[in-house]
Amino acid sequence: MPRAVLAELAAGRGGVAAVTRLRAAQHSKILLLVRALLLLVRETAHPDRAVVETAYRVLAEVPTPDRVAALSHPPVAAWAFGTVSLLETGNATAAHPGLLAAVAVTAAVRAGTEVELDVPLAPGADGRLDLPGLGTVTLPVTATRARVRTCGGQAWVIAAGKRIDIDTGRSSDRRWRPLSRLAIAHGGLALSLQVDTRTWRYVPGVGTDWGGTPTDAWRSRLDGAWRILVDHHRPVAEEISALLRALVPISAPRTSTRSGTFHHAFGSVAMSLPPDARSTAVALAHEIQHAKLAALTDMFATLEPGPAELFYAPWRTDPRPLDGLLHGAYAHLGVAGFWRRQARVTDPGAARHHAEVQFARWSRAAADTVAVLAAQRRLTPVGRHLVEGMAGVLDRWLAEPVAARAAAEANRLLAAHRNRWDRHRAPTG
Repeated sequence: MPRAVLAELAAGRGGVAAVTRLRAAQHSKILLLVRALLLLVRETAHPDRAVVETAYRVLAEVPTPDRVAALSHPPVAAWAFGTVSLLETGNATAAHPGLLAAVAVTAAVRAGTEVELDVPLAPGADGRLDLPGLGTVTLPVTATRARVRTCGGQAWVIAAGKRIDIDTGRSSDRRWRPLSRLAIAHGGLALSLQVDTRTWRYVPGVGTDWGGTPTDAWRSRLDGAWRILVDHHRPVAEEISALLRALVPISAPRTSTRSGTFHHAFGSVAMSLPPDARSTAVALAHEIQHAKLAALTDMFATLEPGPAELFYAPWRTDPRPLDGLLHGAYAHLGVAGFWRRQARVTDPGAARHHAEVQFARWSRAAADTVAVLAAQRRLTPVGRHLVEGMAGVLDRWLAEPVAARAAAEANRLLAAHRNRWDRHRAPTG
């Protein structure tokens, strides 16, 4: 990675140029994982060995763009990492490497490549065949395998004596359910997200606490958020447009919303439905930072191994390990930057006051945390470069004037959080 691009990432930015390099590195990672999967099913004599070997050959013959698209589908990348980890640790019975056949089918369908392939259904699938990035075929519950064929631009599945036609669009056959897609455009910039909760069933260690919010509600939230981001936070919107590929709706807690990214599923974001467009916009600005840093740490170590120390984080109620502290600081650098820009484009009144409070609060919180990080000896040269880049930006922001009332409220919020944290951890008895 060129030093200039790394410097931009360290400042919390990066742009499309950085995202493109991170995406290329992530594709190299998934190729290595698939190769490791092939070798491990051979070494362990896994029952899916023949299926995986055939799927590997099919993927090798599919045109590169369609192979890249199929393998880069975010939950596929997470499944590959988790499955390789299970096989490496001797936990083969919990792994489902045969999903690679479904990935190969997806690539072949997209490419229009002629292929005929046996695809094993996962244990407990109850007749459900998921084609990652395409959709789900409902087969008889007794089915354990399905034969998939693509020919002449058509594709179909045969299982338990039943034939079901599949394609990349809608179908009158209810046994075929394609994935939903949210496609939004504004100001010449597009956001296109697949709504995929099905493939995550195969990712080891990931729960299934998915939200049931209708797609129309998500479309409304994202449309409003996208207008805010494109109009007032264009560089962030450009990164989001280039990076995000999948939305995973999750259930909301009782009193707030939640969001998150998956380290090994580059391009996805999990989120409960936010209350409004602005909340959606800031959540996306937050999560894009986590996604960039996760991909960067796949390329470069930022911390040397060391003791399992825990630290205070001004945005959490629980103590964080050093890598979590670094991630949180980087994400809240993005949050502070969002509110800094938002305050500048908001008319005087309650909304601007709120934006100024949030800017003052999160820039100070991130700066205090970066100071803690800077004192750590475990930082690698890249990690120190990252921390110093954040510190330079935050030092400039802290020197910018903020309305006295907003600064005072931000300080009260920071102090109240720290006081609650200290009281909760004070010894008793």
